[in-house]
Amino acid sequence: MNAVTNRVLLAFKSWDDRKKEMEPLLKPGIADEQVLCRLQLTHLRQAAHRLQETARLDERPFMVLLTNRIQQLERQIYPNVIARLFASLKDRLYDGPSYLRQLATQRAENMENLKRQLKESGFGSVAGRLEDHLDREQNSVFMPLACQLDPENRLTFTLYFDKDNQGNFQLDRFYAAIKYKGAIGTAHDFRLKDWPGIKANQAWSLLEGRPLKQTFTDASGQQSQRWVEFTKYGIQHYDPGFAYDIKSVVAGIPQITGSKPELISYLENGQRAPAHWKVGQQYQSISVQADPANRALKFFDAKDRPITSEKLNQNALQQVASVKTLRVPEQKMRKGVKNGHQH
Repeated sequence: MNAVTNRVLLAFKSWDDRKKEMEPLLKPGIADEQVLCRLQLTHLRQAAHRLQETARLDERPFMVLLTNRIQQLERQIYPNVIARLFASLKDRLYDGPSYLRQLATQRAENMENLKRQLKESGFGSVAGRLEDHLDREQNSVFMPLACQLDPENRLTFTLYFDKDNQGNFQLDRFYAAIKYKGAIGTAHDFRLKDWPGIKANQAWSLLEGRPLKQTFTDASGQQSQRWVEFTKYGIQHYDPGFAYDIKSVVAGIPQITGSKPELISYLENGQRAPAHWKVGQQYQSISVQADPANRALKFFDAKDRPITSEKLNQNALQQVASVKTLRVPEQKMRKGVKNGHQH
């Protein structure tokens, strides 16, 4: 969670930052001192309106400093007492309330859009308390989240929100990490401009070594798709033209039963898909995941242990042989028993 910040002092600092941005205009004399004073007055008045009802006890003494600075600027800009009184009343009775209504509408829309985005991305659990975390006086806010995978392993996320030029918070990136017994095993900083549409479960899949099919914008501005996975050497992106057609791979393995479109959807999303391996009348519970590096699939047995297609076929043959062995003595026993008497 972000450290508690004095928002009154932050209002002064944000003006200083804004003034620095205007320095190129000050040197040629495009913006004079009077214009700067008016801009600063508007900036500090709006801050005073925002903080008037929400200032904490530790911020109240600084509100006096804010009010004093506003009054200094008013005297400088409006030396005439009548003009100064009129400008102050106009701000208090009209400009201020109008600004707050506009701000409330903008923030409500911003929060709704963010909640929708978080829900679609798999972070819906934080959406209901979003307003409590995104202090509108801050320019950047981060939120930590954690999910216990098992007694020893945790999946953690840190969401980073930044304000855009319109003053709206945007989810800029999130940091994801898998911690094994408290130590970080794999981690990555997912910037949304590089990972458009990335979801929490997809990030989890990538961190655990499962590849997925990623939608991205290429150099020409067109949307395209490519396979991506994390390896011991870092992120491995496969060119969109890389010859790995998951549909053809699945179609080329008839032993895999079940809905092929559903299976392919799981694999492209970076998940390990449950399936059955069928040889004759013998079924084995397995799971599969994409393997673009080898243009194949990876297989796992019912206990999530890696297994090969050859081993699965061997297991099926052994099952058939075992069934035949059991049936032979059973048939002999039936021939030797009649009406409860042995012959």
